[in-house]
Amino acid sequence: MTSDSAQHPYTVVAFSGSIRSGSSNTGLLHLAARVAPPELRVMIDTTVVDLPWYDPDLEGSLPDVAADWRRTVEDADALVIGLPEYNFGPSALAKNAIDWLTRPLGQHALRGKVIALVTSGGGGGGSRVQGTIAPVLSLLGNTVVEEPVVQIARGAERLSADGTTDDSEIVDVVTAKMAALLVALRAR
Repeated sequence: MTSDSAQHPYTVVAFSGSIRSGSSNTGLLHLAARVAPPELRVMIDTTVVDLPWYDPDLEGSLPDVAADWRRTVEDADALVIGLPEYNFGPSALAKNAIDWLTRPLGQHALRGKVIALVTSGGGGGGSRVQGTIAPVLSLLGNTVVEEPVVQIARGAERLSADGTTDDSEIVDVVTAKMAALLVALRAR
């Protein structure tokens, strides 16, 4: 075991379902990486923006970016997903990234992971999107860390894309979410 793996025994891949340059959902990931317990090695992955639309016809010969994305997630212990809410559901970007991980059934990369969902949005903070995605992720054999709920209302006003904020409530809830992620990883 290397010293880095001894210091950070769990690898966490974080990705944002937003491509906005000022995305507060991306900001939640940067904040999560900063406040994560030392046992968690959080890597923010931005390659999901390069994924082509999921197409089952490509399964026989995966595009390199899709193959790399699957390997990255297969090698991880956990995921943190920054989920914007569009029309009460996930963004097309987030859904596409998940679709590439969940096919073909029986051989998919997204199983046995611990997953934390964090959302930032309008007045509801993305309150509906977590309820649409969490059951799907659980059904695929993952543990979704549901508490504490991170749904930041008016996040764009309270959190920058680099994860800086003056709002101690946001820092506290994201810190608690990352601690809960570690507890779930240890319990596997």
